[in-house]
Amino acid sequence: MAWDNHFLDSLAPEQIERLRPHLSEVELERNTVLDEAGEVISDVYLPVDCILSIVTVMRDGAQVESRTIGRESGHGLLHALGSPVSFERMVVQVSGRAWRLPLEQLREAAMADRDLTRCVVHHAQATILQAAQSTACNSLHPAEQRLARWLLLTQDRLDSPVLPLTQEHMSIMLGVQRTTVTAIASELQARGLISYVRGKVTVADRPGLERTSCECYAAIRQGTEAMLGHPRRPKP
Repeated sequence: MAWDNHFLDSLAPEQIERLRPHLSEVELERNTVLDEAGEVISDVYLPVDCILSIVTVMRDGAQVESRTIGRESGHGLLHALGSPVSFERMVVQVSGRAWRLPLEQLREAAMADRDLTRCVVHHAQATILQAAQSTACNSLHPAEQRLARWLLLTQDRLDSPVLPLTQEHMSIMLGVQRTTVTAIASELQARGLISYVRGKVTVADRPGLERTSCECYAAIRQGTEAMLGHPRRPKP
């Protein structure tokens, strides 16, 4: 059986059999907050065709996204090996399916199997890589390049040129006002790289978007492949 999540698909048959009774497929709706900062995480979420957004919330309510998680990994993996307390907010950015696994079940299985522990760490490292690269990107690169990077990563996870993204999510990701998002999206559209209507971005020229992106897209993709092999990539 193909689970359509790289973490699950990378497990040995005996590891999957141990986890299978505890796995449940769930439909996640956009904007649903699954975990909040300061709360104890009870479940690990392993996306199939949804995308999770990990954001840090400031005292004044301002938000900034540190990373997104799709089918290449999952949220809660490292929490299963250490503290179960969340230090960030996890919200569903793109609705879709995911596998849900009780955190304690993954903890018990990982403690009994060093190879499973290693797999958990590798997939968690892939998301940490993205967070580290995004931190540098947000500090050093202009918003247009950052938006191009983010759109490419999103398309990688959805196998579709049509990306259901709102201005609100894009402004959180970029850490800018919605008016700035509108201006950047309009410029990319004028150059034929995307088309944009309310709540939907269509990638019209992926090679052009890759040229517009900064080096961080390639760094994240290559780093993920170095850690995990070659997670399934979208059709052009």
